Amino acid sequence: MADLAGIALSGLRASQTSLSTVSHNIVNVDTAGYSRQRTELATRIPLQYGSGFIGQGVDVDGITRISNQFVTDQLRRDTQNFNSYNSYYEYAVRMDSLLGDESTAITPTLQSFFDGLEELANDPSSIAARQVLLSEGQALVNRFNTVYDQVYQQNETLNTEMATIASQVTQLAKSIANLNDSIRTVASNNVGQLPNDLLDQRDEAIRQLSELVGVQVVQDGNLTVNVFIGSGQPLVLGGDSYTLSTDTGNSGISRNNVILTAGNNSQDITAQLSGGRMGGLLQVREELIDPIFNELGRMATVLADTFNDQHQLGMDLNNQIGGLFFGDINSPVAEAQRVSASLDNAGAASLSVTISDVSALTADNYELRFDGANYSLINASSDTTIATFADPGAGGTVVLASEGFTLNFAGGASVAGDSFMITPTRMGAAEISLEIDNVKQVAAAMPVRTQLPQSNTGAGFVENVVVSDTTAADFATPYTLTPPYTVVFTSATTYDVINSTTSAVVVGGVAFTPNQSNGLLQQAGLYPASGYDVVYNGVPALGDQIVMQYNNGGVGDNRNALLLGKLSSTKTIDNGATTYQSAYGQLVSGVGTRTRDAEVGQEASESIMRQSEAQRESISGVNLDEEAADLMRFQQAYQASARVIQVSSELFDSILNSL
Repeated sequence: MADLAGIALSGLRASQTSLSTVSHNIVNVDTAGYSRQRTELATRIPLQYGSGFIGQGVDVDGITRISNQFVTDQLRRDTQNFNSYNSYYEYAVRMDSLLGDESTAITPTLQSFFDGLEELANDPSSIAARQVLLSEGQALVNRFNTVYDQVYQQNETLNTEMATIASQVTQLAKSIANLNDSIRTVASNNVGQLPNDLLDQRDEAIRQLSELVGVQVVQDGNLTVNVFIGSGQPLVLGGDSYTLSTDTGNSGISRNNVILTAGNNSQDITAQLSGGRMGGLLQVREELIDPIFNELGRMATVLADTFNDQHQLGMDLNNQIGGLFFGDINSPVAEAQRVSASLDNAGAASLSVTISDVSALTADNYELRFDGANYSLINASSDTTIATFADPGAGGTVVLASEGFTLNFAGGASVAGDSFMITPTRMGAAEISLEIDNVKQVAAAMPVRTQLPQSNTGAGFVENVVVSDTTAADFATPYTLTPPYTVVFTSATTYDVINSTTSAVVVGGVAFTPNQSNGLLQQAGLYPASGYDVVYNGVPALGDQIVMQYNNGGVGDNRNALLLGKLSSTKTIDNGATTYQSAYGQLVSGVGTRTRDAEVGQEASESIMRQSEAQRESISGVNLDEEAADLMRFQQAYQASARVIQVSSELFDSILNSL
């Protein structure tokens, strides 16, 4: 006959275990990553009695963790996608606000600067107008400097956050490896039974890791997992974990790389990382911070250089040839800052970069690599090789006309494996400065003027005076041209160029085409060496003259101021395809588009992640109503089993009393 008390005791134990499991679920309702558990019961093997079987009670077969691995993996993927979009969006909003806000944008200050030029052109002798122009010029310089500083601070914040994330990744990796060891130990000592809480802790640690960086998880045969990041770089292998850190890969540039260290081996995995907050930050740097640095720098560099070039073709109130208005873009400091040597370089080569053609400059960075014999210049954005050339040696130069700059090999020598980062425009917005400090030095006038004697009888007229090079010998003597020229027409279709000082014919019998633009010195073979030319049109008469003089005392001349003002609408960027304003507009538009895309991506990825969280919660989450119902059910079962024991005791007492 079946053991009634034994059956009841098995029921008590089963109910007690079930009650413990339910209680465990209830108290962990708010525990992150917890998966509800369920007590699995199994009927004991019955005893055969006569023609049938009599049950022997119940056994606890185990405690099951309610979890769906597919849903867990999906939540992990959705988590890393959301955090990547979210970090990108956070920085994109700041960049978009910085570039587009009226109080920080470049456009309003740039417009005010050219408005100041217009006022000067209206009254070139006005000291007040000149002072306004210098004030607006300083304001423009300050705005470039300020925007650069703000972007630099965002870059430094990003570098700090990357270092913090790397430290957090290392700690989580260590925790996962320790949990792997614990799970393996517990599982081997309790064959067939899983350490549910440890598995939950490990899954939660991996989920937290996915918030920081994209991960791939591979299940091992002994219940441990291997965790990989990037394009397959191991972070956790069983009970071993590796270290993630950041460092500056190049001197002179604040741009941290991500380093994975395993023992004595370190590997730069920056380019391989994606997903999670770290992946978003790296994307921010590549798509927002670096391009903003470079685009702003290019704009500042082109503005300073083109404005300086035109200003140096003018004449100031002191009758002097115009000097630099903005700082020299090719100062020794600026040239040196455009090259950053890798900290791993074994050689001692020293390089600098000279900007040779601002219109050809791109907003890209470059990497210069040395293989022991040849250098290769690689565009970092497109990863394409721009040029390959032999080592020019100390003192050598390499002109890269298509890129708008020249490499200067100042001294030292490279060894195989050395590399350099070339950033032609990155510092441009920080380096721009106002060189001129005296209102009288503003070169609003043109240094050459023409005079048509009243004795002229023809219908010719001066169409334009072109000044292209004030460093030419003709401008070497202050306040005069050397030599001064007078053009004398020997017929309606020919003329002679005369030295006004000696009256000697410099070039005679030069052909002239009536009613067309004729560059008088160019057609005589004297320009461009002369540095200036006079364009004449109409129908001259025999004996007509054009006297060319230095514009001494031309305080009311605004011709160079007008040419400076035209730079506002001149296409000087991208090989003559873009104006200053358009270039900045494209930058703002690009950042705005990326910000909007990031916002859409963030909202969509968050919605998807919330759905995955809800799906996991529906499977693994603790429902207090259900647990309360189970608590009552198992309590009643416990009480019923206790009642069976009482009945068994009473029956036993009856048997004893009958004896």
